[in-house]
Amino acid sequence: MSDAPARAAQPPRALRALKALGDRRMAAMALFAFAAGIPMGVTLGLLNAWLTKLGITPSTIGTLSLLTLGYSFKYLWAPVFQSAHPAPITGFLGGRRSWLLLFQAVMVVLIVIFAFTDPVANIGLVAFFALIIALVSPTHDIVLDAWRIEVARSDEDKDLMSALYQFGYKSAGFISGFIALLVAARFGWTATFLMVAFFLALSMVGTLIAPEPASSKTPNADRLSFMPSLPRKIAAPAVGIVAISWLIGFAMILTFVMQSLLMETAPSGGTFVRTEGPWIVVLTVLVPAVISAFLVFRFGARAGETPARIANETRTEAVMRTLFRAIFDPLMELISRLKWGAVLVLLLALTYRFTDAVWGAFAYPFYLGLEHGALGHSLDDVAIASKFFGVIATILGSLLGAVMIAVVGRMPVFFVGGIVAAVTNLLYADLAAGATVLDSFLAFTHLDAPLGTLAEWAAALSPDVVAADQGQRMARLMVTIFAENLAGGFALVAITAYLTSVVNPRFAAVQYALLASLTMLIGTLGRPWLGEVIESQGYYTVFMVTFWLGGIAVVLSVLEWIRQARDTSHSTSLVLAQDD
Repeated sequence: MSDAPARAAQPPRALRALKALGDRRMAAMALFAFAAGIPMGVTLGLLNAWLTKLGITPSTIGTLSLLTLGYSFKYLWAPVFQSAHPAPITGFLGGRRSWLLLFQAVMVVLIVIFAFTDPVANIGLVAFFALIIALVSPTHDIVLDAWRIEVARSDEDKDLMSALYQFGYKSAGFISGFIALLVAARFGWTATFLMVAFFLALSMVGTLIAPEPASSKTPNADRLSFMPSLPRKIAAPAVGIVAISWLIGFAMILTFVMQSLLMETAPSGGTFVRTEGPWIVVLTVLVPAVISAFLVFRFGARAGETPARIANETRTEAVMRTLFRAIFDPLMELISRLKWGAVLVLLLALTYRFTDAVWGAFAYPFYLGLEHGALGHSLDDVAIASKFFGVIATILGSLLGAVMIAVVGRMPVFFVGGIVAAVTNLLYADLAAGATVLDSFLAFTHLDAPLGTLAEWAAALSPDVVAADQGQRMARLMVTIFAENLAGGFALVAITAYLTSVVNPRFAAVQYALLASLTMLIGTLGRPWLGEVIESQGYYTVFMVTFWLGGIAVVLSVLEWIRQARDTSHSTSLVLAQDD
């Protein structure tokens, strides 16, 4: 019997999403996302601004940005948090909230310590604390993403929480960007980091008002696993190969970072990316994905019930089964459900955010620097243009993306997001080349006058030397940043909603961590190479490269749109056939 009448009786999708805004889960989501955005702003934003003002070169900043590889490889330890076991000390809050509160407290302490380090005297110590923050923060994100997916009750909840995630995350940019740069220009960097730590501590209120997911409250003695359907002589080698591959890949990254920081003559970042980068991707992504697919398609592995503990099981067998359930079950479930569509999902995760992720580490050097086509703006200029108007644009883009998803659906927004994210790199290329197109646009729209007034306000606030053509320069910067952040907010909501839609809530911690990590992997690995390109060819070349590479995600999004449309059509046909 058809359920069409029941679907017709439901209110419009947009109305259901609007009604959900009154739920405390949504307020908690925004605060959680704010707490997640602060540490990224510290390690990838404020740190780079600090180093730039101290005269650190772009290639060194590019190398230091590899410390944020924790965000790209967080899926390596995501299996630890697949089951919602309570954290020590804060365990009374439940399996998800206890870890969130604990990690937030640790990050507050780390940022306070970070405030008293000196990069001129000891760049290694600065890198060490940045590394710790960049490991705790993505671990916090693992638990947050699992909480977000587990507490969602419908597709509308998932899409709305994806938008709120970006809203809260980018709102943190007002603190770690706009306000922080203004404070740094007047009171120094120590006061800046202490202020950021204080706001992070305030966001911990979200953990107290958030509900604990029902799934984390229920003991899970039995769960589905693919391992019982496989012979032990097949499962054991598979676990061993993937474990070794992950260890090798992580060791390669750690070795390069330590050599870059400790050796008198640092190794070439470009050589590392060209020679070792592809192998890291193969070892940590392709090897487990290919083995999982092999187990599903070649051996016909199927999920079945398996107890948490098996009688007469040796310690070695218990460890192997635990690793299999933690590593392979989430991947095999994804592959068995999506079939060959999983390849498209993985490729989209790798490429969709490349255009903004790869050059994000060089935003401050581009705005503040004086060489290689950089703009030479003051801290106040950047605070107003990037961290005030830019954050507003990102929030507007996020809201626009959420509304469009509610009205036209997820995949059209996903496709358009890929286009606008790539195209806005052309604005930066024009800015680096002298802003001929931007000047023509400002003259045609007459925006140069009002934006010039805002620039005079910025000049009055700034203690730095002001250029003679400050009004025109700031007008260019504000238009470019506003357009790029509007497109970026739109695209971020699209990719977050898309990845959330393909994740099984039962494996939320691992599956989403893997896909979210991949969105940053290629961009992060490419930063040392781009740092060298900037120094040899200038920023213009980098922006043109990122524009053309952005086209890859656009093509893949079209293919994924077609695949989903075919799957939906096939499912509808089956339902109609059953009704007949």
